[in-house]
Amino acid sequence: MSNQQYQPRGAKEYVILIPLEKTSTINIVSIERRKVNDITDKNILHIGSGRNVDFIIYKNSLPAQPDNEPVQFSSQFKVFMIDKKTQELHQENRILRLWFYSLTQNQCLYDANELIRLLFKSDEFPRDYFSFIKRLMELLRMFTRIRKIELEIQTLNENTLDIDHPIKQYVSRLMLYDNDYLSEMYEKNPGRYADLIKEKLLDLLEQAFPNPMFVNDLAKYVECDGQTVFEYLVELEDKNLVKHLDQDGQQWTRVIIAAQEEDTHKVILYKSISELSSSFQPTIAIITVNYFEKLAVDAMIQNKVTFVRHKAGESNVYTIGTIGSHHVVSTKLPLIGRSRTAQISTGSTTTRLLGTFQHVQHVFIIGCAGGVPHYTDATKHVRRGDIIVGYPNEEDYVYGIYEAEQSSEGYEFVSTCYKPKSFQLYQLIEPIKENYQQTYLNRLSTHQYPWEKFLEEGIKYLLSHNIDCLPPNNDRLYIKMENNEIVEVKHPDQNKINVETSDLNPRVMCTSKSE
Repeated sequence: MSNQQYQPRGAKEYVILIPLEKTSTINIVSIERRKVNDITDKNILHIGSGRNVDFIIYKNSLPAQPDNEPVQFSSQFKVFMIDKKTQELHQENRILRLWFYSLTQNQCLYDANELIRLLFKSDEFPRDYFSFIKRLMELLRMFTRIRKIELEIQTLNENTLDIDHPIKQYVSRLMLYDNDYLSEMYEKNPGRYADLIKEKLLDLLEQAFPNPMFVNDLAKYVECDGQTVFEYLVELEDKNLVKHLDQDGQQWTRVIIAAQEEDTHKVILYKSISELSSSFQPTIAIITVNYFEKLAVDAMIQNKVTFVRHKAGESNVYTIGTIGSHHVVSTKLPLIGRSRTAQISTGSTTTRLLGTFQHVQHVFIIGCAGGVPHYTDATKHVRRGDIIVGYPNEEDYVYGIYEAEQSSEGYEFVSTCYKPKSFQLYQLIEPIKENYQQTYLNRLSTHQYPWEKFLEEGIKYLLSHNIDCLPPNNDRLYIKMENNEIVEVKHPDQNKINVETSDLNPRVMCTSKSE
C-alpha cells in the first residue's frame, strides 16, 4: 500500500502552524485557519492524525501570507521554565496576538477571554513548549470566530530576569499557611524560616485585632514552641509592631499607631462605653475587616483619637475624628472565620458600634465592593489603587447569604439579601461618576482629581506603618495554575485611554451585583 495520503477533491480547511522567526532568544510562530489544496507540499513537516488530523505544521516561513489587518487583541505573560537537561531556571515572556473574523469589540473580548481562561486552565501549561503550541492549535480549532493566533516567545537573559517573581510577591503571603513549605524552609534556610514565622505571627495578630491572642494559641497556629514564639514577638515589639498586654508577656496585640505619630494621634484605653458616647457624636461609621484597611481609613481622618478596649469576646477599637466637615468613627471587625459563630460575633460588634454612637446616619463597609482583576477586558479590570464602589439599582441588593439548613425532611435553602434603605449616598456619587467618565479619557497628565492628593498622603501614612503600599503602576497580575505554576500576566491594554495616565493614576469604578 502506498504511503501517500489520499487527497480529497477541493481544498480542505486545516489549522496550520508556520514558523516565522527563530533566534537564540526569540521564537515567533503563526497559527491560523487556512484551506490547503496540496498536502503533499514539500514544505509540510507534519500532518496530524487521529483527532488532530486537521493539523499541519510547516518547515519554514514560505507559506506565510502578509496580513493587512491590525492586531485585534494581544496578551502578554511571563513564565518560569526549567531546562530538563541542565535543570537551569530561565524566564520566558510570551505574547499572544489574535485576529478575528468580522466581530464587534465585545465579541472579540469575550472570545479572547475564554481562550485565555482555557489556556491557563490547561494542565500542560506552561511546562512543555510543544504541548503549549498544540494547546493553542486545539483552541483555535475550538474558537471558530478567531482567524489567526501569533505567538512570540522571548527568552529573558539574566539581566532582565525577574528574581522577585514569585518568591516575594506571592510566596511570602500565601505560603505562610503552607506547613509543608514552612517545614522545607526550616531544613534548608533557617533564617528565611524565622522571617516567615514572624511575618505569620504579625498576620495572625492583624487578623484577630482588636482581639488579643495568647502565646500558646499563636504557637499552635505556627507550629512552634512557645518560647520561640515569645522571642519572635519580642523582636516584633522592638520594632513597634506588636505589644504585650500583661506582665507575663503571654497576651499580645497589634500596635495601632506608629511611633512617629504618638504626639498627634492619641490612643486611649477605655473601660466603659459611657466614656465614648457622651463626648463624641459621629454621623458616619466606617467598618473594616482587614487591619491594613483600618489604617487606610485612619489615614483619611484628621484630628483623630483612637479608643481601644481589650476584653475577651468584647474587644473594640474606635477611631474618631473628622473627614472634611463630617464627624466619623472607624472600627475593625476581628477576622475569625465564616462560621455561624463568627457571623454572630461580627454582628454583635456592629450592633455595639451603632448602640454606642446613636447619631450615626450612614455606614460605609470597606473592602467588599467585589472588584476582580480581568485578564483581557480593560473596562472590567481592577488595579491596585482603583476606587471601587458597590453600586446597586433600587431593585437590586448589594450582599446576599445563601445557606443550606438540614431538617427532618432533608435540606432547606435559605437566602438573606441586604440593600440600603436609602439611596441618598448613591445619588451623591452619580454626578462624581459622570464627571469622572467624561474627563478621564482626555485629561492631561498633570491633571489631578481631588481624591488623588488624599491617596498620596494615605500611602505615606501606610508606609510609616510597615504596610506594603506600592503605587498603582507597580502592581502585578498573577495567575496560579492547576499545576501550581505561577504566571505573571500583563495588564490588559486600554486602547482609548492614555497609557501614561492610566498606568499612574487610580480609576473610579462603580460595580453592581450582576457585574
